[in-house]
Amino acid sequence: MIDRLRLSSAMNQKTPMNALSLESNIPVIRAPMLRRALISGARRVISQRDYLNKINVFPVPDGDTGSNLAFTLGNVLTGALSRRAQGAGELLRRVSEHAIDGARGNSGAILAQFFTGISERIGPSHVISMEQMSQAIQHGAASARQALSDPKEGTILSVIAVFAEALKVKPGRFHFRQWFEVALDDAKKALANTPNQLPVLMKAGVVDAGAQGFVDMLDGVFQFIQDGQIQLDDECENLSADLEVANAHIELSDGDAEHRWCSECLILGEGLDRSGLRAAVGDMGSSCVVIAGSASRVRLHAHVGDPMQLFEIAAQFGRVEATKADDMQAQARTAAGTKAVVVITDTAADLPESLSEQLNIHWVPLRVSFGEKDYLDKVGLRTDEFYRKLRTELVFPKR
Repeated sequence: MIDRLRLSSAMNQKTPMNALSLESNIPVIRAPMLRRALISGARRVISQRDYLNKINVFPVPDGDTGSNLAFTLGNVLTGALSRRAQGAGELLRRVSEHAIDGARGNSGAILAQFFTGISERIGPSHVISMEQMSQAIQHGAASARQALSDPKEGTILSVIAVFAEALKVKPGRFHFRQWFEVALDDAKKALANTPNQLPVLMKAGVVDAGAQGFVDMLDGVFQFIQDGQIQLDDECENLSADLEVANAHIELSDGDAEHRWCSECLILGEGLDRSGLRAAVGDMGSSCVVIAGSASRVRLHAHVGDPMQLFEIAAQFGRVEATKADDMQAQARTAAGTKAVVVITDTAADLPESLSEQLNIHWVPLRVSFGEKDYLDKVGLRTDEFYRKLRTELVFPKR
């Protein structure tokens, strides 16, 4: 591939593939190539979101891993990747920031922290050597693992770790395309092994959805490395989840009432104490905790019984924005396909919870603001608390 790029560059200095070049016979990665490769990878994941949702059985079978990854990478596409960068380091910094801001779910937060770790190691470098990228990806893999309070093997973490290990550069052994292809093959083997590491995957007969999404992203990147083209109209492969997946959703749909809410928020500030935040969130008995980000912006993800308590704890560490809480029990019922019709309303309907479960009604929390502070109606702000604030606050609520 290096020879082909050198010839192409000599014939036409405007070719977009001269982003990979030779400096003292050492291949380097430049911002234009990196940007296009990441666009290709992100679009591949987004095109596969429906299939990823269908095979989502871990950590909870709520059928949203594909949507979460698509939302996370979609935020990167419309943000960091929508414009050119002066250098590869600047591009990666923007990618990590937009990934953190848009991160959704376990896999989205892990992927965002992976990008953050890569960006931290690359720093302001204008171009990146293969060895630098290898070291940065290893740092990203370690950073992603450290973001979880209870990391599990057989997940996206395992595949990222294998991919990073395979990229360790042995000088003179590979050209760029071969270097990436070998690591991609190892990542696919690790993906195929995930059912052997997690019994719930073996029982359902599927691989881990987050890990599959990561490999899909690598596939998209490699496609660009091979032909230099970005597929603008990628379509989902016609892959269907089998009966065992549906059965797994049904068996696990009751969920854990103590950790019913998949809750997330963005925390902004300076010198954010991530270790202290992790300890505080752990003390409230949360599960599936992911704390991804940097010292100035952190994406907090946790499964809790009381999202309001989680957001109050987060507010002790910085300014809380973009709060979200999804009812995983309701998601699991829908993913199991036990109801033919789903009704969606917002919390202004004030429907009893028992009726919502009986009729498979999903409600979206309204965002209520008292002054500069935002709340999620009935999730981050109980009805009695709303009326108390209405009586005592000096400002009227907005939504």
